[in-house]
Amino acid sequence: MPFVRTIESALTDRLPHGESPISGRAVHQALRQRGLPFEPVHTGGGYFALSLLVPGGEILVTDDDGQITSPAEFHNAWLACFYPRPASPFDADEDDVVDIYVGDGSLSFADDCVACTDAVARWVAARSTNAPVGPLDATAPAATAFTLAT
Repeated sequence: MPFVRTIESALTDRLPHGESPISGRAVHQALRQRGLPFEPVHTGGGYFALSLLVPGGEILVTDDDGQITSPAEFHNAWLACFYPRPASPFDADEDDVVDIYVGDGSLSFADDCVACTDAVARWVAARSTNAPVGPLDATAPAATAFTLAT
């Protein structure tokens, strides 16, 4: 029987010699190093994203194909969005989704991971200090530590 790795294992465990990392591994580690405890979530159809519950909603990080399990060498760009908690279980309107980071595919994999992580960290830090919510200027200095509200 072939070895089957869980998504959690693919993100955190030591890889055997010759196994390529999934694209989500690097950004997951970078986010967690910034104090952001993102966890993998199944988004349907065999797709996974990284999720962080924050007051009022959830942040999802995925690549531009909606997947974090693709091989890192095929990664194009990261996407991070804030999904506000729906007003009702029947609220399927996504007009209130906030883009936190939208990679355009022009950065290297490593630089895209850093840019996405920096944007998410700044956005969460701004929310935790009651600053205006929304996409942040990519040239603004990054936060180094903050406390998530519960």
